[in-house]
Amino acid sequence: MNEDLKSGFKFLSQYIKNISFENPEVPQKLPHMIGKPEINVGVNVNAITIDRESNIFEIEINTKVEAIKDSEISFLTDLTYASVVQLNKISQENKSFVILVEIPRLLFPFVRRIIADTIRDGGFPPLYIEPIDFLKLYENNIRKN
Repeated sequence: MNEDLKSGFKFLSQYIKNISFENPEVPQKLPHMIGKPEINVGVNVNAITIDRESNIFEIEINTKVEAIKDSEISFLTDLTYASVVQLNKISQENKSFVILVEIPRLLFPFVRRIIADTIRDGGFPPLYIEPIDFLKLYENNIRKN
């Protein structure tokens, strides 16, 4: 990581913005009764400008996890985890990279832990989501636009 990116931002806060967990078929669909469900994970990153003059942004990682067994939902969890960040010394050409790749990469371990704990607390084995390649996600979004 170049020096511009390392010293160029400061986390002002981190928080759960929204979380939900649905366990619609309990107790009939607990893990010991259904076996291993198919797990689908979706991740999206959003950013909004809070204060353009001070370079303050809110970055959100929206994560949805759905477990399906025999065409029925075993569990569903939605998490929006966010951070308010101030960019200091970030060049204009690096700004979107820092906001949509570097900061989400640093926030993602918190997202993984919250989701694992939520699913475990819902009666299922904790789900450890594989690391996300935010650079690839960023590049795919650029290609789409």
